[in-house]
Amino acid sequence: MKNDTFRWVKTDTASIMFSALTTKKWGRTFRLTAGLDRPVEPLLLARAVSDVLPYYPNLRLSLRRGFFWTYQTFSGRLPEIRPEGRRPLQPITSRYRGLPDFRLVYRDHEVSLESSHSIGDGRGVMREFEEILSRYLSLQEGSSSPYTPFVSEKDSMENAFDTYFDKNGPSEEGKMQKAFHFEECWTPDYIRLLFAEMDEQHILDLAHARDMTVTEYLCAVLIAGVIRAADGPVTAPVTIAVPVDLRRFFPTKSLRNFTIQSYISFDPAGRADWSVDEICKATFGQLRDSLTVGHMQPTLNRYGKLRTNPVLRAVPYFIKRPVLVKAQNATHAAVTTIFTNLGERTLPPALQGRVTRLRFVNGDTRSYGLAVTASCVSCNGTLSLCFSRANRDTSWFDACVSILRAEGVEVHTSSIEGAAPPEAPETPREKTPFSMEKLKAYFNF
Repeated sequence: MKNDTFRWVKTDTASIMFSALTTKKWGRTFRLTAGLDRPVEPLLLARAVSDVLPYYPNLRLSLRRGFFWTYQTFSGRLPEIRPEGRRPLQPITSRYRGLPDFRLVYRDHEVSLESSHSIGDGRGVMREFEEILSRYLSLQEGSSSPYTPFVSEKDSMENAFDTYFDKNGPSEEGKMQKAFHFEECWTPDYIRLLFAEMDEQHILDLAHARDMTVTEYLCAVLIAGVIRAADGPVTAPVTIAVPVDLRRFFPTKSLRNFTIQSYISFDPAGRADWSVDEICKATFGQLRDSLTVGHMQPTLNRYGKLRTNPVLRAVPYFIKRPVLVKAQNATHAAVTTIFTNLGERTLPPALQGRVTRLRFVNGDTRSYGLAVTASCVSCNGTLSLCFSRANRDTSWFDACVSILRAEGVEVHTSSIEGAAPPEAPETPREKTPFSMEKLKAYFNF
């Protein structure tokens, strides 16, 4: 698959913010895990990746810093494919230059795709993960048919933020109120992933009984859990940022980032005995009222104007980056946590009966100033809820599990943890020779 020709692309609009926080020690990384009915065969997995990768350019991207903006080069190399190490969800950092900004790790019957957020969002990368798994399982069954992609390269690489940005339209304005935050007591180079798995239909029934979606209902459970787990009365709002998949509202086949955040907020006012029902009633409609094109367009415009602002474009990146980081920190000061629901996954035919479960981990957000994140995905009738945190405290997770069990839900819990410093890939970097195209990339022309 190796290609020595230097090719590059501008980072998508959302990745401008993600890339500002990427360093040699940290990068915004999320994890998708599939449990399989047979032990993983690493050589066959590498062959499947080699077959699939040429058709999905965003999976071949590698983040770099330029003079004015970050940019992404196309790697002609396979990603890391390795056994699970001492720590799950190792950050994909700037040390990955030259390799694709994702990796595959495996253990026993499980294979996980760990991806930098700069190459795509959870929904886009999940769809590509399913393609890799489908190819792997077809090869395992002895198939010799060539791989056929489900989307064109051009469609998959669209920067949909640019497509639907209205430069003459209104931009989102206003400052959000500072939210309650858990104490940020980090354990160095440590992460713990806590899983709660339950019957999806039971959660649907509980949500629909309150005329709510699963996301709305689980946000109420998360808020109730925050109030219970807090060390003392909560007097600031508990605000949950909910990434919204914009593909539902704007026609695009892009596999790159195309989400914005909506919010559900509740002010406990120092009271500790709020019930789930009371929180559901107080937050009812907050999320669904924001899910209209008219409501989301100003946010799209704000992102678009960030990239096209002539003054900002002329400022060197080493000056611009601290400003972007400060803007990120201000945004997340108004957020208690991020909760991403990938929803119900209807598996492709090749995976049905072979994939036993799916898990989705939102990732480590310590550089965002958030102590814990939550995420979930549903598959084969099971909803898997995950909490990711960089310390050993489990009080919020335990409180949410207790609340769900009090609601009558049978919850099965498990965890994965590990500690290890960020590791550079074993494969050495490769430098491409100087060219005019490389110069254009560096200056983003």
